Amino acid sequence: MSELAAERWGSSGPRIVMVHGSLNSAAAAFGEQRVLADRFQIIAPYRRGYSPSPGTPKIDPDRDAAEIAELLGDGAHLVGTSMGGVVALRAAALAPDKVWSLTVIEPPALPNGAGRPAADHLSAALRMHWDTADTTDLESFGQGFLRVLGVDMALPSPLPAPLAEALSNLTTERPWDTGVPLEKLSKTTFPKLVVTGGGTPGFEDVADALAEALSAKRVVFEGSPHAVQRIGQRFNDELVAHLRNAGTPPGREFR
Repeated sequence: MSELAAERWGSSGPRIVMVHGSLNSAAAAFGEQRVLADRFQIIAPYRRGYSPSPGTPKIDPDRDAAEIAELLGDGAHLVGTSMGGVVALRAAALAPDKVWSLTVIEPPALPNGAGRPAADHLSAALRMHWDTADTTDLESFGQGFLRVLGVDMALPSPLPAPLAEALSNLTTERPWDTGVPLEKLSKTTFPKLVVTGGGTPGFEDVADALAEALSAKRVVFEGSPHAVQRIGQRFNDELVAHLRNAGTPPGREFR
């Protein structure tokens, strides 16, 4: 049994495992997808280090991937946003026979975008931020991180406890070094969807590289936030269409 706490929405229909990113945990990241519980069983775990799941001194995407793969059970659709997208991609590579479809939203798999100008620029800028920022000043660190991404948003001061926890976790990540195993993933047959919001050129480069390597459907919701799923219905409609096209094993069909 997994040690991870999880939100569980819906009691019937195909299963979806949804993996949150660095600055939002499960309920906050996927609140707009809760309406889909009328036709899906949604499992949205809190990654290790995010309360109420067990703590960790350092975020480990490979450990996260193994724990997400365990939650797939005997099969599920898999969705990941931001660093959760990297985790989802790595989990899919670990257990491809258990993945019915894969959807990733602006995953910072920057090594996979190497050689593309905007991805290289973002990778270098993130590395410099980690090298020069005071990681003990979480508010300043987080605000600088958002500036690197080109996100015009002020963090609340003082930081709410969940955001402080998330930023503390973020300081242990290395987003310029979190690639995914494209060669292995390219051999898988489950349908793939890569989504972005058009706001961070480096993430657009990464998403283009992933979509090309994986023969994935590529969708851009221009003007959307980094966590594109938070736009709600427009994203949900695209996701549901993707899941319907993917199909599910007999006995687990849509209602």
